[in-house]
Amino acid sequence: MDWYLQELFPMPMTGAELIGQNLMFRFDGPAFTDDAREAFREIRPGGVLFFSQNITSREQIHALTAKLQAEAKMLGMPPLLIAADQEGGIVSRFSNDFVTPPGPMALGAATNPGDTLLASTLTAMQLREVGINVNFAPSVDVNNNPANPVIRTRSFGDSPERVAEQLQWFYRGHEATRVVTTVKHFPGHGDTSIDSHFGLPSIPGDRERFESIELAPFRAAVKLGVPAVMSAHIIFPTLDPGLPATLSPAILTDLLRGELGFTGVIFTDAMDMRAVSEEFGLAESTILAKLAGVAMLEANEPIADQVVRFEALRDAVESGRIPLGIVEASADRIDELRRRYAITGEPQALPERDSNRSTIAFDVALRTIAHVGPKPFRPIADEQGTIFIDFQRYRTNEAADPVNRTGVLHAAVSMNLPNAAISTLGDEPTVAEIEGAIASAKRATTLILMTRDASDNRQQIEIANRAIAAAPEGARVIHCCMRGPYDATMLDRVNDHVFTFGDPRVSIDAMVAFLIGLPQEPAHMPVVVPGLRDWEDAALRRTALKKKPKHP
Repeated sequence: MDWYLQELFPMPMTGAELIGQNLMFRFDGPAFTDDAREAFREIRPGGVLFFSQNITSREQIHALTAKLQAEAKMLGMPPLLIAADQEGGIVSRFSNDFVTPPGPMALGAATNPGDTLLASTLTAMQLREVGINVNFAPSVDVNNNPANPVIRTRSFGDSPERVAEQLQWFYRGHEATRVVTTVKHFPGHGDTSIDSHFGLPSIPGDRERFESIELAPFRAAVKLGVPAVMSAHIIFPTLDPGLPATLSPAILTDLLRGELGFTGVIFTDAMDMRAVSEEFGLAESTILAKLAGVAMLEANEPIADQVVRFEALRDAVESGRIPLGIVEASADRIDELRRRYAITGEPQALPERDSNRSTIAFDVALRTIAHVGPKPFRPIADEQGTIFIDFQRYRTNEAADPVNRTGVLHAAVSMNLPNAAISTLGDEPTVAEIEGAIASAKRATTLILMTRDASDNRQQIEIANRAIAAAPEGARVIHCCMRGPYDATMLDRVNDHVFTFGDPRVSIDAMVAFLIGLPQEPAHMPVVVPGLRDWEDAALRRTALKKKPKHP
């Protein structure tokens, strides 16, 4: 433990106390209950991880982080690393009194990378204000597989160069605000067709291809000095044919630490994912991760399972299977992270909510809306024939819609297009919802179809095509791809494709603003969408002509 922490905590930690420093603690709900406190005192963790169910307001989470840090201090523990996956876009832990900027792929669509700096700074400032000092973001996976079910808009794009460029702007925003940036999912999750929440993916290919695509952004991250990396639960046969990256010494120690020279903290992805929890078991996966080179393990699992992991680590150290030196080295790296980012555990006063942040986020979001069509976009009219059909779909780990996307859309349309009508189809649409949407399409002069990852949900495509067929001949059809851009070209007849690359509140508002013609800088496609190339080329030619200087 270095001088910085010795001054705060002069008593050195014992071997048993060091073991807990290797774990991120997790509990349900917005309150630190007696049951959670009892397990916390047994494990004595190095940090705490929050999900959206832990955060109900700025005031609540600010008070909760202060309570947790006070508990750690009372127990003689170092200050806690307090983390959240605040990627922006569709992956947000913020409650509605925070501002969630557009996600990575949307920022990758903006022509000015300074928008990524703005979004990153905005996110980091809000995290630090409430006592969250580690962000498990960004994803620097190269999303070059349209069938990827879990990354998509969480990636900046489908080229290593674009991802590496965007990363440096994201990193600058967090670094200036003293929030830990954690790049993920090492060594790359972009080319999978299996979600590691539910199975164990494998990415084939030779070393040359892996070096040029998956590994390139991580090399750039290490060169930048990024302080933390999160591992992937994926098998890379060219690197280790038997173990996923999280459990592989060849990948985490030999490659990441040895070849790339990374000296910071390695976090695991959630250890409760089936890719490791079912394949290797709670205790064994915990031990293998430590032996592979992981500094801190985290999981979204019951407290009882976290105690099992703690006991597995303790027993493995006592038996000598895990040398104590490994645990001590991890604690030293975590201490260095605390020192570098001035994580003292002392609560700061919560500033007033800044209303300007919503305006900044909206302005950024408007510059991320992309349009692809055979002609320049013509704003829609406020008339009774303007019909929206809005397909809702939750993420795989959402039981509900914390954003209230339906309410956001209705408010934006009501303000800007009061004569328009909206048909909303739920995550599992009823027959009445479907028939109501088809009936509304019959009176459309402009039909706006808002799909959400319809490439994974054929029912959205079927219903959307029924609506197009029901619309009067000559009706204009606008397809708004609200999440993955790969829905484009899947519908029968479309005049314009509009892309938001995610649907946080600001992107829904920005989409409506774009539709009515609010001026914006043209965004570009950050990924190649099969079948859309001819339309994209036409759009690029129009943009180039607009920028061409006029001669007298």
